[in-house]
Amino acid sequence: MKPVEAAAARQRANATAGVYGARLRFWFPVILFVLVLVAYFWRRGEAWRWHELAWAVAALAQAAIRWPHVQANRANRVRMHWVDRREQWLMFLVFLGLLCLPMLALATPWFDALSYGLPPWVPWVGAVMMGISLLYFHRAHVDLGRHWSPSLEVHEEHRLVTQGVYARVRHPMYALIWLFALAQPLLVHNWLAGVFGVVAFAALYVLRVGREEALMLEAFGDDYQAYMSRTGRLWPARRRRP
Repeated sequence: MKPVEAAAARQRANATAGVYGARLRFWFPVILFVLVLVAYFWRRGEAWRWHELAWAVAALAQAAIRWPHVQANRANRVRMHWVDRREQWLMFLVFLGLLCLPMLALATPWFDALSYGLPPWVPWVGAVMMGISLLYFHRAHVDLGRHWSPSLEVHEEHRLVTQGVYARVRHPMYALIWLFALAQPLLVHNWLAGVFGVVAFAALYVLRVGREEALMLEAFGDDYQAYMSRTGRLWPARRRRP
């Protein structure tokens, strides 16, 4: 294999590994969450808040739902990918906003000055939103199976999935992460740790979804064009009358 071809092959092989890390295993986030909860109870004591713990449980559950698919995706051979520096930065901002900053807010007093209050019933709305998000997040991964990817890439054996939750919505995964992100500030009452995740995911969605659909059009052509004509991006399209 020529040096240029070898470099391209390595780049394709590392496209997914660069998102989660080739050697990262699920025990690492589990240990991290345990340490965060120990620090949380140490500093909160009897003043712990159920809605903050609900966010932590939901975040760990989301990681647990996704992790088997991360492992399966590592075995795929990438045929086409559009992972650039902007994509990597957007993924980093989402990771920061939907995971790192809330965990720091729970474990440390660093962001306490940015806290806000909400009526007692509001966190219950957030908890319900989180529950619905996780339920269908799992379903979306099951329907997508090995064809899921954490970034903009198409695999050698990739096929277009149009059944299950994908029958009427092209991007149910984004819709469910939107629900998760919007629920976060209802559970983590902090202007940085709670709200920044919404801003970060909004930036990822706006700057990525168009490119993702362009990639799918290039990979699947008329099949994806027909799929777009009968589905909506985040919620079902209105059915057309014959």
